[in-house]
Amino acid sequence: MTKKYKILIPDRLVPPADIEESVFGDEAELQLFQAVNAHEIEDKVWEECDAVLAWHELYFDKNLLSKMENCKVIVRVGVGYDNIDIVSAAEFGIIVCNVPDYGTDDVADHTMALMLSLCRGIKFYDVAAKEGIWKWEPGSKLRRVKGSTLGIIGLGRIGTAVALRAKAFGLNVRFYDPYKSHGYEKALSLGRDYSLSQLAENSDIISIHTPLTNETKMMIGKDFFESCKNEIIFINTARGQIVNLNSLYEAMKEGKVLFAGLDVLETEPPQFDNPFIKEWSGDKGALKDRVIITPHSAFYNKESYIEMRKKAAEEALRILKGEKPFYEVKK
Repeated sequence: MTKKYKILIPDRLVPPADIEESVFGDEAELQLFQAVNAHEIEDKVWEECDAVLAWHELYFDKNLLSKMENCKVIVRVGVGYDNIDIVSAAEFGIIVCNVPDYGTDDVADHTMALMLSLCRGIKFYDVAAKEGIWKWEPGSKLRRVKGSTLGIIGLGRIGTAVALRAKAFGLNVRFYDPYKSHGYEKALSLGRDYSLSQLAENSDIISIHTPLTNETKMMIGKDFFESCKNEIIFINTARGQIVNLNSLYEAMKEGKVLFAGLDVLETEPPQFDNPFIKEWSGDKGALKDRVIITPHSAFYNKESYIEMRKKAAEEALRILKGEKPFYEVKK
């Protein structure tokens, strides 16, 4: 009898694992937990698993990876893989993969939704109208979308998808990405800046689309905002820890940032006793009508959720069968 692969889904996913089962069929035995700490799962389970479909509750450090004697692959069910020590994984012969393309359109659409809502004052007009204030004058600082300059930080899959959408709205689009080859901008007819400060100086709207790495962690802070024009629109649908939240708060108080759209925060879920979050979300917060916060949901809809899980399972099965991975992450 052919040995069944042991597939561990250690966190987040609530049964049934019907999508994963449809991929593995009779070839695998699935073990599901909703652990928030690796110690909640017996060492024997870690030792015997052939593959892990990891969400984002657990951190796969060297100590945990050392227990996974039989594991061939960890697939991050999603894009970000900052919860996996990929250097240590390589030392133990474990391939690390992610699913980088399942939500490209969805995150790009969410970015544009935040941008357009902020540019057109949808949130504060909505609040005012429901409070009986039927006036357009509160939108005196709104600017026309067409002809504004959008600066994109990180021109990967999602950044590129945002650029294409923005051009359709008549925005002038620039980007900063030191990892894109020289001349890449010509293929998409984009402007290019060669430093963060240069992009900050040139942009009316700024949108973040980089992964979270040692290089990008807290990359956007006081110095960056000081380089910006006054009254920019700032959007982050990437990772919360790329942006220093205190610096953003100060930039909003000082008028450097007029509006902000945030799908991600430094700490998730946020601590609502944090004074910055309280002011943004409270009934009488001075900044509350200038900020839109969504709960790290830019990726989500029914179709993207199914695609993400299906592709993660397919990637694991490919590797277990000795085939070449599509989405291997390398240091």
